[in-house]
Amino acid sequence: FLGIKRDLPYELFTHIGIAGALTSQAGLSGQIWDDADPSFNNYTYGYHIQHGHVALKAKVFKDLDYSVLPWVSGSIGVGFNRANGFHNTPLISEAVMQSNFINHTQTSFTYTVGAGLQKIINSNWQAGVGYEFADWGQSHLGSAQGQTEGHGLSLNHLYTNGLMFNLTYTA
Repeated sequence: FLGIKRDLPYELFTHIGIAGALTSQAGLSGQIWDDADPSFNNYTYGYHIQHGHVALKAKVFKDLDYSVLPWVSGSIGVGFNRANGFHNTPLISEAVMQSNFINHTQTSFTYTVGAGLQKIINSNWQAGVGYEFADWGQSHLGSAQGQTEGHGLSLNHLYTNGLMFNLTYTA
């Protein structure tokens, strides 16, 4: 996060700027039911999603004349979700091997909301801890070989919950 500080009324101030994030791969897995029938769960599957985003972010702090500052935050931006590495595995010997979906990167709307506390260390440095909920947005895999309709598995939203630690320098 790179931003500027602005004073607000009622002993509030804000940091507004640009935030960027890049994650490691999140693993997703499950069972495939032939004809949507749970008695025919003949395959398991797995794949990964790697997320990155660029967003406008704001943190609003309340100055309580203590050395601890409570804050709330929010951001909106554009996310890039790369779904990759899909594989399916038959669970029974009679199951016919299926084609795998191909990798695909989806551009999507993303947002975050958070809250936390920041401790003033000295006139320039602060350390903090907080919680952040994020919606990484949509993702989907590409079509499998021979697939004539639609595309691979998709998610309308991928939600995450995060514990954040931060070190802040203010000039």
